[in-house]
Amino acid sequence: MSQVVILLFLFPIGLYFYFFIEPKHQAVYQKTFDDFQVYIDGKNLEQHTKLMLFEEMLKKNDYVITQKTAHSIRGEKRMMSMSILAISLGVFYVGALVYLVYYFYVQKAHVVVFEIEKGVK
Repeated sequence: MSQVVILLFLFPIGLYFYFFIEPKHQAVYQKTFDDFQVYIDGKNLEQHTKLMLFEEMLKKNDYVITQKTAHSIRGEKRMMSMSILAISLGVFYVGALVYLVYYFYVQKAHVVVFEIEKGVK
């Protein structure tokens, strides 16, 4: 009985976090990369050194480098959404399986692209 009550509360809590809390945290997370881009662009460094610092930043944040050119570097990382997991658990455990399928096969990775002259995309 207590599990049913907990699962009933997980669904609305997950919706609240998905629509109100996660967007704020994603903006703060992206701002970290934007600020790093501005900081590195403000320094008088060679292009190769800047790319090396960008690559190090992506690796420290567990991004997989998917593309590297002379002027840009691109990293991707899958983000686990705890709010979507809570929503799916709120649908009585079956949703957890659906979420795992979504996470591994449907969800797009968070992409960060550092370009030397254009800024962060």
